[in-house]
Amino acid sequence: MKTNKIILLIGREQLQKDSYLYKAILSEIKGIRFDVFSDSSWPYLKKFYQIIIQIIPKFIRKQSIIRSLYLNLKENFYSTILKSTDYQLRLAFQANPNDIPLRIEKLTKRLNKIPSPTEITLIGRSAGAIVATMVSLKHPIDKIIALGYPFKHPDLDEEAYRYEHLEHVKTPMLLIQGLQDVYGGKEIETKYKFNERTKLVFEDINHDFELSEANRIRILEMIENFIADTPN
Repeated sequence: MKTNKIILLIGREQLQKDSYLYKAILSEIKGIRFDVFSDSSWPYLKKFYQIIIQIIPKFIRKQSIIRSLYLNLKENFYSTILKSTDYQLRLAFQANPNDIPLRIEKLTKRLNKIPSPTEITLIGRSAGAIVATMVSLKHPIDKIIALGYPFKHPDLDEEAYRYEHLEHVKTPMLLIQGLQDVYGGKEIETKYKFNERTKLVFEDINHDFELSEANRIRILEMIENFIADTPN
């Protein structure tokens, strides 16, 4: 029996886009270890550089030559400290922060470090939901929560990689989608195929999850109940 629980949030390519959402809903979940999975930077080095920035006076930081020296120093430090493969991942993320295969690779490494008797719930937000569902096909995951799944980019043709794997996702999944979501609204029920273990829930919100207080309370309750349920 799994006695430990952990929730990993896999957000959009830029986590700050949804900072209000994390505070309004996800930070309210009680009694469970919660971890925001940041797949685009090394947090310890990030903190290190934040300290450096605070030491250097603002008027100096604005000088272009100083910024150039700082950026060169930062990259040299990363390339020296990180393993070669990790550094290549970092460069790749800088080029394309929403490279799905790279995000899957890095998330898998993170999951492999979690002790085996742990119940793992992945909360995928937008493109993070693609990453979470794809990872579940290769790595044992107990539950998935998808918030605003991006089925189809409003300015592009259908892209099968976004949805064709969903009918094969056997992990219990709660998919909360906005009726006004430009990446897929109510029509997804019949337009795409889902595994029978996927529960679709629609809320009167858009892709950015701009919530009323009623929406917020209802979604929080759904997530808490889903996490609390014992898997079959």
